[in-house]
Amino acid sequence: MAYDSAAGVPRNVFTLPTPTDITLTPFWSTIRQEECFLLQKYSAPGTPLFKSLISTIASVFDTKQSSYRILFQREVNCTCLQIGVAETEQAIEAAWLWIQKNMMPELDTIDDSFQKEGWVVEKMSMVVTTIDTGTDELSSDEGVRNASRTFRQIFDVPSSERLVTYYSCAYNGRQGWLYISENYLGFYSFLLGIEAKTLIELKEIQDIAKEKTKRSMFGDSLKIITKDKVEHIFTTLFKRDEVYDLLVQLTGQAMLRLLKNTGTDAPGASNTVLRGLPVPSTSSTMSPPKPLTPRNESGQLISPLKHDLAAQKRNTSFCLHFRLPLEEQLVDALEADYTQKPPSHTQQSHPRITSTNRAERRLENKCRGRIYLSETFLAYESQERLPHPQQHQPFCWFVLPLYTIKRVDRVSTGSYTTLSVITWHKMEHIFELDALKTACEIFCNALRNHLKSQTGVIKKLKQFLTTCESEQLVSTKSNQLVDVDDPVGGLGMKFGYPGDARKSKDRSKLNLWRQYFEENGRNLTMMKLPTFGKLVRVGLPNRLRGEIWEACSGAMYSRFANQGLYEELLETYKGQTSVSTDEIEKDLNRSLPEYAGYQTQEGIDRLRRVLTAYSWRNPELGYCQAMNIVTSALLITSMYGAMLDQIVFEQLVEQTMPILWDHFKKTDVQLSVACLPWFLSLYVNSMPLLFAFRVLDCLFVDGPKILFQIGLAVLKLNGEELLQTKDDSAFLDILKRFFTSLDTPLDPNSKHTKAKNLTKFNQVMLVAYREFSLVTDELVTEKRKQNQFKVIAGIESYTKRSAIRHLRDIGGFNKEDIPTIYDKFFGALYYAKPKGGKAETHMDVETFQNFLASLTDWAKMKVSDGSIDSNLDRMLGASFIGRVFNHFNHNNNSGISFQDTVLGLSEILHSDLMSQIGLFFTLYDEDKDGLLKNKDIVTMAKELFWLICHTKEETIAWDAVCSLIVHSYEQSEIAQGHQQNTAMLAHRLAELSMTDQSASLQERVGQLNGVLSDTEAPDIELTLPCFRMVVLTNEALEMFFDHGFINSFQLVKSATDRQKSLGRELFESLFAGGRQLAKETPAAYRPRLSPNPSPSSSQVTLSSHSPSASVTNLRLSTDEKPDEKDMSDEIDHLLTELGHLDV
Repeated sequence: MAYDSAAGVPRNVFTLPTPTDITLTPFWSTIRQEECFLLQKYSAPGTPLFKSLISTIASVFDTKQSSYRILFQREVNCTCLQIGVAETEQAIEAAWLWIQKNMMPELDTIDDSFQKEGWVVEKMSMVVTTIDTGTDELSSDEGVRNASRTFRQIFDVPSSERLVTYYSCAYNGRQGWLYISENYLGFYSFLLGIEAKTLIELKEIQDIAKEKTKRSMFGDSLKIITKDKVEHIFTTLFKRDEVYDLLVQLTGQAMLRLLKNTGTDAPGASNTVLRGLPVPSTSSTMSPPKPLTPRNESGQLISPLKHDLAAQKRNTSFCLHFRLPLEEQLVDALEADYTQKPPSHTQQSHPRITSTNRAERRLENKCRGRIYLSETFLAYESQERLPHPQQHQPFCWFVLPLYTIKRVDRVSTGSYTTLSVITWHKMEHIFELDALKTACEIFCNALRNHLKSQTGVIKKLKQFLTTCESEQLVSTKSNQLVDVDDPVGGLGMKFGYPGDARKSKDRSKLNLWRQYFEENGRNLTMMKLPTFGKLVRVGLPNRLRGEIWEACSGAMYSRFANQGLYEELLETYKGQTSVSTDEIEKDLNRSLPEYAGYQTQEGIDRLRRVLTAYSWRNPELGYCQAMNIVTSALLITSMYGAMLDQIVFEQLVEQTMPILWDHFKKTDVQLSVACLPWFLSLYVNSMPLLFAFRVLDCLFVDGPKILFQIGLAVLKLNGEELLQTKDDSAFLDILKRFFTSLDTPLDPNSKHTKAKNLTKFNQVMLVAYREFSLVTDELVTEKRKQNQFKVIAGIESYTKRSAIRHLRDIGGFNKEDIPTIYDKFFGALYYAKPKGGKAETHMDVETFQNFLASLTDWAKMKVSDGSIDSNLDRMLGASFIGRVFNHFNHNNNSGISFQDTVLGLSEILHSDLMSQIGLFFTLYDEDKDGLLKNKDIVTMAKELFWLICHTKEETIAWDAVCSLIVHSYEQSEIAQGHQQNTAMLAHRLAELSMTDQSASLQERVGQLNGVLSDTEAPDIELTLPCFRMVVLTNEALEMFFDHGFINSFQLVKSATDRQKSLGRELFESLFAGGRQLAKETPAAYRPRLSPNPSPSSSQVTLSSHSPSASVTNLRLSTDEKPDEKDMSDEIDHLLTELGHLDV
C-alpha cells in the first residue's frame, strides 16, 4: 500500500533501516536528541592535518562518509538503526522536522521499546520503497546502498542512476574508488584534504585495453581511451579481469543504444498514420538488450545490479551458444552422463548399414557432459571434443524444446538421479545427473514445472511439423507421425535448384539424411553428432537445405513460437508504404537476374513479400542495400555487422599473413574494396550460387568463423599473384577470375578419380578448415568486441555529418556550433526513457528538459526535498520549460526534431533586444490574440522571478517583476486612453516593495497571484509595443532580455565531435561500396573470362615460403580400405564420388 504522505517526505535522505554500532564510530557528535531519535554530525577532532588524515583513511578504506545522519536507538547502550543520511544541514533538518511531525506522535502511543523499533523499521521501509522506487535505496545489499548513495553525492548524476559495483584502485598516482554505474564510470579520491574526481560517460569510451603497470610484473592496470583521444589509466586493480569484462559488457550495451539513436527515422515505419494497429516489434540482433531490471513498483527489495548483469551475461551466452531466442532465461545446469537409446525400428530400416558409425557408437555407453534447463528448452553438450582441426566443436550436442518431450521418467540406478526423456520422435535420452541430491531435486522440480507450462503449446506441434521436409522424408506407412501429403516449399520446387541434382548426388545424400533422421531425431529434436557435420560439408540436398539452415541457426524455434506472424504482418500493412518499401521496389528486378524464378511475377512477388514483411517487423532497419541479394538466399542484419567483420578480417590477415598484409599497405591496396561484399552478401554475390549455398551450409553449422576462414583461404591460395599487384584494379581482377573458376579441377590429368575430381572450391574449403582452424568463435567474438566501439563511433560520426548536411536551415550557426547542438540533442535522446523499444528521433517534454539542462543551469531541476518552496520551484521551472517546448514545436508534432531545435535555439541566441522581448511576448500570449492580460502578466512575473534568480540576486529579481506588474498596468492604461489612477499605482508598488527579503518563495508567489486577481485589480491589456516599453522602463529587465537570458546558454563543444575513429573516407567508401554492390549483377552469372583456364591457372604451387603456400597434403592414399560398412563410410564414399576432401 502506498504511503499517504509521500509527497511531503524529504527526498534522498531516508534509507532502509541499517544496524549501526555507534561505539565503533567515535567521530560522530550528537547535536540533537529527542525521544529515541539522534541527529549526529561527523567531525574529526584535532588539528586540520589530523582531520585530513582521518578523512583520508576513511576514504581509502571505506566509501565517502556523509556529514549528517539520523539514528533510532531503542534503548541506551544498544545497537542503533541508521534511518537517514545527508550532506547538507538543510536536508537533514527537513528530515528531522518530518520525523517530529509524522513519527514521534505515533511512537508516544507505543510503550514497548521492541514494538517501537518494529514500527520504525516498518514505517521507514514503507517510506523508502515508496519515494525511492527504481533506485539503489531498495537494493538488498547494504554495501551497494551505501556506495550508491556516496556515488550520487559525489557526482552530478540523476537520482535514478543505479550503481553496478565499485573497486579500490589508483588513478594518476592517487588511491581511491572506481565506481561503475549503468551509464557512467567515476573515480573519486580524497587524500590529505585534496579531493580528485573524474566522471566518464560509457558512451564516450572508444577503447578498453588491459595493461601492465610500469616496472610491474603484474597485470593490474586498465587503459580506457575516450573519443577525444584522452587516455585514462587505472592501476592497482586487483580484480582487473572482472572490471574489464564488466566494462566491455556495459560499454557494448551503450554502443548499441548509441547506434540505435544515430539520428535517422525508422525507414520501415509506415507513411500512413494508423489507429489501433499493433506496433511492430523492433527486436533484432542489433537492438540493445532489455533493461536489466524493470523499475520496481511493488515496493519490494531488488537485487544489486551487478547480479542482474551477471545473470544477463549468463543467459545471453547460453542462448548464443545453443542458438536459442535471446529471451530465454537459464534456470539450472548440472553435470550429467548421457546415453542414447535409438528407436527400436532403426535396425530394421537399414539392414545393410549399421545403426550408427564407429565414432558415435560410444553414445550407447556413457558420454560425460552438462545438461542445461531453461524456461522452454532442455540442452546438452558433451565434454569430449572433435579431433583437429575441429577441436573446438563438441562431440555431441542437442536442444530439446520442452513441448517436444512426451514423457519423463525417473530411473533408480545407484547413487545417481537418472532421467529418461522420450521425445515426440520416439527418441529416448537417458541422463544420469551427477550432483548432490538436493541439487538434483531442485533440477527435477524445475523441469517438471516448466514441462507443465508447455502443455498448452504441444497441440501446435503437429501442424507445425507438416511444414518440415524431414517429416516427409522419413514417413512410411508404418511410422508416419505427421500428415505431410502437401509439402511446403519455395521457388526451387517449381523453377528448379541451382546445379545438377544428378551430379551432386542428391538422391544418395537424401538416403543418408533419412537414416540420420531416423537414428538421431529430426527438425526440432535432432542431435548434432560428428556425422551431422560431415553430411553438411558434403553438400546439403536442395530439398532439405532450408530446414537444416533453420535447425542449425535456431530460427525454427522462433518460427514455431510465432506461427502466423508472417501472414499477419502482410495483412496488417497491406497497401501501406514506407521508405523501405520504395527502396525495395527499386531493387527487386536486380535480384539474381539469371535465376528463372526471379524472371516471373510469382518469384518477384514472393521476394517482395519477404522483404516488406521484414521491414515491417524491424522498422528501425527496414531495408538496406544488398538485402535483396541476400534475401534470395536469406536475410542479414545491417551494414554495421559487415563493416565490423571487415575490420576483424583485416586484423586476421595481418596476423596470419603478414607478408601479404605489408604488401597491401605498401601499395595502398584497399582490402575492403573486394572483401566487404563477402561479408555484406555472405559470398552470395561473389561466387557462383551453387558454391555460395555450400558456404552458407557451413555458416549455419560452424558459425560466422567460417566466413573469415574462407576469406583467408582465398587470399592464401592467390597469394603469389596478389604479391604482384600494384593497385586495386589488379587486386579485383585476380579475385574475380578465381571465383569464376571455382569448379575447375585442380589436376584433370590425374589417374586417381578422387584427385581428378578435386576442384578449386574443394581446395578453398580444405585450406579454410585445416590451416585456419585458429580462427575460432571465441577469437571472432573477442575481436568484434575490441572493434565495435570504433565502428559505431565511425557510424555515429558519419550519421552526424549526414544529418547536419540535410538540415534545410542552419539558423545562422557556424560549423562548430551545429555539431555541438547535434551532440546535445542526441545525447538527451540517448538517456531518455525508452518507449516501446523504438528508437526516438524527437524529444518529448521530459527529454527536452534534459537537453536544456546540458545548455543552461536554470533547467537543471533540483530534487524536491518535500518542502512547499521546493515543489514550487520545480513547478515554475517545469511550466517555463513547457512553454519553450511548445514554442519550439510550433507544428504540433509528436515531439521536437533536430531541425526544430536548431531553429528554436537560433531564435533565442541570435536575436537582439527587441526580438527577445517579442519571443517572451509570444511565449505568454496563450490565446494568441496579440494581448497580454492579467493572468498572462502574473504568470510571466512568477516565472521571470524564478528565471532571474538563477542569474541575479533575489532582490534584483523581485524588483524586476514588481516593476513589470506596475508598469504593465501603467502602459495598459495609457494604451487604452484611460486616466491613470496614480494612487492605486503607488499602492500596488508599495505592497510589492514592502515584501520582506527573507520571504519564502511560497509567500512571494502568493503575493504575485493576489496582486492582479482581486476585484479591485484593473484589467490589463498589453500589446507588444507596450510590453517593450514596460521592459525598457526597468534596467534589470532590459539587461535580462538584452543579454542575460542569452548568456545563460552555453554551447560547449563536445568531445565527440573531435573523435578520429575510422576516418570519414573509409566509411563513405564502405557505404558507397554497399550501394554499388546492390546494383551489380552477381558474379555467379557473369561470363567467364576464359572458358578453358590454362594449366597454369588451375595448378597450385604448394610452397611454404609464400603467402599462398598450403601445408595441406593433397596427395591421396589408395591403400586405405574401409573395415566396416557404416554411415561414416557411406559419406566418405559419397565424398570420393563428388571429388571432395573432408576435414
